[in-house]
Amino acid sequence: MYDIKSLNDNDKIVVNIFGKEKNVKVKCVGDNKFDETGHCKPHGFALNEKELEALNWLLNNVDLNDYITRIIEYCNSVYEEWGGNSITKDDLENEVCITMIAVNISKITASKSGVVYPEISYCGECECDSDGGICIAFRDKKFIGIATQDWTL
Repeated sequence: MYDIKSLNDNDKIVVNIFGKEKNVKVKCVGDNKFDETGHCKPHGFALNEKELEALNWLLNNVDLNDYITRIIEYCNSVYEEWGGNSITKDDLENEVCITMIAVNISKITASKSGVVYPEISYCGECECDSDGGICIAFRDKKFIGIATQDWTL
């Protein structure tokens, strides 16, 4: 049971990723990353209460193993689009490497075109899209989809 009471931007924590303990960076990508003048704060600022609440919810309620089928479907759809491979569960460890949890608590929750932004996501590298990576996203304590990292970064 996680109960993180304080953490700084870019700190690493140990989490269970597909059944293995792994160090991942926690990155604030929301409103808290800006100071009162609108400039980016230097690395290492404290996450706020809402960000910690979202992080604790994710760590205590989301098991990435529950999303393996969706992750494989996402990867295979990207491969199909590019005329490449397809993967199975056995390939997942070599396909996806989660390196970060992105916390995106912001006043703006959707784009003008209606794209809803994640509040918190697991992000990392993905062989099917080496440029875009992968973002497994949640908002309002619900899974909202899988896409490239630019969805939240």
